[in-house]
Amino acid sequence: MRSREAGDAWGSASTRLIDLADDYARLLAAQDPVAAEATGLPSRALLPEVGPEALAERSVVERRLRQLVREVEAPRSASAPGARGDDAGDDDTHNAAPRTSASRNGDPWDAAPRAVRVLRAHLLDRLETSIELIDSGDQGAELNILTSAFQRVNRRLTALPSGPGGPGRAAPDWAGLTARYRAAPRALAGIRDSLASSAAQGVTPPRGQVEAVARQTDELARLMTSRAHGDLGGYPTAPEDALARDLHSAAADAARAAADLGVYLRRELSRLTSPREGVGLQRHARWVRRMLGTSFDAAEVYQWARQELADVVAAQDALAAEVLGPGARATDLDAHLRADPGTGMSPEDFPRWAKEVADEAWDTVVGRLLDVPGDLGRPGVLLDAPGGGVHYEEPDPVRGLPGRVLRSFAAGDETVWPWAERTTVLHESVPGHHAHSGAQSLDDSLTTWQRHLGKVPGCNEGWALYAERLALETGLLSEPADRFGWLAARRWRIVRILIDLGVHSWLPVPDEIASLPGASGSAQWDRPTVEAVLRAHTVLGEGFIQFEVDKQLGWPAQGLSYVLGERVWLEGRSRARHRARAAGEELDLRAFHNCGIGLGSVGLDLLAGELT
Repeated sequence: MRSREAGDAWGSASTRLIDLADDYARLLAAQDPVAAEATGLPSRALLPEVGPEALAERSVVERRLRQLVREVEAPRSASAPGARGDDAGDDDTHNAAPRTSASRNGDPWDAAPRAVRVLRAHLLDRLETSIELIDSGDQGAELNILTSAFQRVNRRLTALPSGPGGPGRAAPDWAGLTARYRAAPRALAGIRDSLASSAAQGVTPPRGQVEAVARQTDELARLMTSRAHGDLGGYPTAPEDALARDLHSAAADAARAAADLGVYLRRELSRLTSPREGVGLQRHARWVRRMLGTSFDAAEVYQWARQELADVVAAQDALAAEVLGPGARATDLDAHLRADPGTGMSPEDFPRWAKEVADEAWDTVVGRLLDVPGDLGRPGVLLDAPGGGVHYEEPDPVRGLPGRVLRSFAAGDETVWPWAERTTVLHESVPGHHAHSGAQSLDDSLTTWQRHLGKVPGCNEGWALYAERLALETGLLSEPADRFGWLAARRWRIVRILIDLGVHSWLPVPDEIASLPGASGSAQWDRPTVEAVLRAHTVLGEGFIQFEVDKQLGWPAQGLSYVLGERVWLEGRSRARHRARAAGEELDLRAFHNCGIGLGSVGLDLLAGELT
């Protein structure tokens, strides 16, 4: 975002806010090499800095930045009657998402150009959320199998960095890898110290997560021991003797540090934790703000999700009756669709098929329902390492990589069903993440911090789920089998809301879930009940169910991001359509989407305000 685009009156405020966003990006990059690589900024860290000193430093700098953002002054003309807050270039979105009052609630920042207004509000939201999590002890106590400090360090240690061309074509950076291993004892001790510091505040992770991560430390210790003995992943080129000795010694030190962390988790931290799953209502509310950028009445959303689940089950049953005849249920249609292996495909055939789906969506949507940067290009599709799952990787201009959908299948998966996969491809590619996150990553009207480090999952995943519905509305999911796959995926996302709120806000198990086969029957959510509801309402394989259980038990608020984020996008579209019709017009859906995507990834409260 350049200050000249904000207009002369707001130029000074815009420049100052951009500078502060850049300062925030530099702080995050300095402490985390992954953030540095994403932004191209320098880092002092070989491994993420996650100890108490680093968290304290971050909190201090974030407080200073928050104060400086608050001190940025709006120009005096902002409070003049009739002043507008629309950007000069926003005229084409007048029936999409305007802000027509200079100060509709007395705030002079309502008169700011949209880009300036959003950057300021987004900075304050993310700074305040981070400060709150650090000061409460929640950040230091975060421990789960996917996204906590241990996984961030673990990923940097387990990866074997390669030179240009990859393994077998150029020698890995053995010196760089050795330096990472040398940094491992300090990084792993930092995780331990942060957990201990939070525990001293009475804030601990659930016992189940402690035990799960302790098992991961065992795996890391075994891997580092193997590398200390010379097993470096089968590379045909090996480090020279002196460097090899240094690398093996550093790997041995890393192995001992990983083992020590496992001992701490089992012998010290575990006895301080509660056997109850989840983090509790107050702590959960902080994670909701981090993951979604909003707050809400948990019990009210819980009841809403129960009704949504009943509605989607009824819709699946109705579709089954439409296809198979009266009395058929969703389980019957699922079995029918899987009965003929000839309608499936092999995992090896998936990338070609998925690329065709994404290309069809691109031709249907881009330039008609939304626009993308000229250098974005169509998404690629690749198979990932076995395990089961799918994710989107944003384009990397430095390495010349396009935005990509990476799909992995569980070991033993022999048949992939197109009707079950189509909605997922659309979610990850176009009109989903590639058209939203991918486009934002190349949008130079956003700051580096906004493009790469200030993302809010509720906005991103909400858009991707909204994009699935958009695909349905535009005929990309026209076949009954594809609509059934869309409903099945939606059913899973709604179940996640019930699990997340029940587990982490400690809400009672509903009767219809407590009575499911395999549920514990307890009024409190526990692992057997989570397993039971996933078996009843999804078609996930058993191995993936266990992964999903671990994910939802350990990652507060993540499961809310999809449907609750989608709800904000849908409500915003509904209000915009109503406003347009009141003016005798039809909603310009392309302008509405461009406006929403152009905001960047923001909290749901901010998104709702800007779509109003």
